[in-house]
Amino acid sequence: MAKRTSSKGKPVQPAPEEPIIKAQATQSDEKKRRLILIIAGAVAFAASLTIYLLRLDKVVGFVVDDAWYVLLAKAMATGQGYTIINSPSPGIVPFYAPGFPALLSIFYRLAPSFPGNLIVFKLVSTAAMLGAGFLAFHYFRRYRELPTYVSFALALATTTYPALVFLATSTVMSEPVFLFTQLAAIVVIERCVRAGQEKSAWLFAALGGALASYAFLTRPAGLGLLVGAIIYLFKEKLTKSLLIFVAVAVVLVGPWMVYSRSHPPTPEQAAEQGGNIVQPYTTQIWQRMAGNSLSGTITAGELPERVWNNLSEIARYDFGALAFYSLYRPLEPGEAIRIPVEARMISLFLTALAIAGFVWVAWQRLTLAEIVVPIAIGVMAIWGWEQYRLLLPAAPFLLFYLLMGVRLIARLYQKLYSQPNPRGELVPLLIVSWLFAINSLYGNVQYIEKKYAPIHEERLQWISAFEENEALIRHIGENVPKDEVIATQNPALVHLYTGHKTVASDDPATKWETWNRVGVRYIARTSPFPLPPPETSENKYRTVFRTSGPLGLRLVDLGSPSSRPAWGKN
Repeated sequence: MAKRTSSKGKPVQPAPEEPIIKAQATQSDEKKRRLILIIAGAVAFAASLTIYLLRLDKVVGFVVDDAWYVLLAKAMATGQGYTIINSPSPGIVPFYAPGFPALLSIFYRLAPSFPGNLIVFKLVSTAAMLGAGFLAFHYFRRYRELPTYVSFALALATTTYPALVFLATSTVMSEPVFLFTQLAAIVVIERCVRAGQEKSAWLFAALGGALASYAFLTRPAGLGLLVGAIIYLFKEKLTKSLLIFVAVAVVLVGPWMVYSRSHPPTPEQAAEQGGNIVQPYTTQIWQRMAGNSLSGTITAGELPERVWNNLSEIARYDFGALAFYSLYRPLEPGEAIRIPVEARMISLFLTALAIAGFVWVAWQRLTLAEIVVPIAIGVMAIWGWEQYRLLLPAAPFLLFYLLMGVRLIARLYQKLYSQPNPRGELVPLLIVSWLFAINSLYGNVQYIEKKYAPIHEERLQWISAFEENEALIRHIGENVPKDEVIATQNPALVHLYTGHKTVASDDPATKWETWNRVGVRYIARTSPFPLPPPETSENKYRTVFRTSGPLGLRLVDLGSPSSRPAWGKN
């Protein structure tokens, strides 16, 4: 390009305004990109909120744990302390950590009418999931330095992941709040590490300690976050921050640990109430199915086999479900789904890809997530329970490691066949991350279509099953005298609806003397799934009510404790 010259042929210097114009153009482009991102974020927020609102229902208690959370929240809100208020004997302290019930109790005070306040509790979980999406975006863009729209896709996939949406809208479970708290703690602790020796790091260490402590008080899986943060701060040689973090954790977690160990249910109280609410985790961990005392126990020698089986389950099914939910998971609990061999192979490949991504990321720089996630999976693997639900709070990180496996393959390909080019990674990262997001959105669309199907018989069985259970429980509330004690599969839910004192109905033969002592008169056979026909031991007692639906729920009158025959005897 020819230089500009004056009339005398001398070169003319560029006007000093040109760099300013270029800077203004750059600023203008940046403003446009920011505006586009804000608009995209608003659309994603609106779409996510719409999904949650459309999926909201009145179901509670079908996971059993969520009914206990609501009952404990009611106990705290009504000044009865952190006790099992449904039990005939007062003052029984549960083994459940109090973090989530304490949060719910705040809203129970604001909306004290059950079951009308269920919508409030579910909106708390909804807010937690929307907040988790924002935190995920911030974390992946700032601390993982992913491209903006890759971070955006991962955040959207997390917020709308169907299983997490289900827990927020069709239960009152703690996973959404735990996920939000865990992400917040990790973001704050990473901020603490970046602050280094600055005084602001001490504030972030204290806040991180508070968040990690609340995560632990919400779910025992939060132990991995507490331990991981201590290891991470020690590795980074941030001694003062480490001491502050530990001090805050001790102050917040210590009182509950001391109180729960000094006020455990007595053997008589545990026998009276029954169920996992009065079983310590040290007991449940050895049960073949955690929380089910009738499932039997395993020995230390069987633990390696359990760990292997659980890790195999994660590899063959759960990683596949993270990326392709609808192929690997039923639309609703209890629905049958067949997973072909090809799908298992895909899940195994995705597992290998995630492991490769994890190792590569950890090799470059070990962050808090690379410490917390392995600890969390290790704790899960020794537990006798379905691994998928336990895995859900780690979903955003597992998706990230899958994506990093894709990035690793893209880099290896470039080294083998072309010149390395950072921009060459962007296309596969965008494609795969948005596949995650689209998969999550599609799973929700399927669920919403079925929920609002024009033909009633084609709608969700989860909701119709709850309506049948609700009919049985309301019959109890309206027809059974309030001083009668009821044994049931779902003691917390029956008490919340009826006000009756309730105990767990498992193993009547063993509990018979205890039932006579506390005055159990009825058995309420509740269940989310169809019940088998009554056993011989039950048939000799009078069934006073039976639902008309397909579940075969029933209320059985055992007769007066002073005159009835023992269970299993003529």
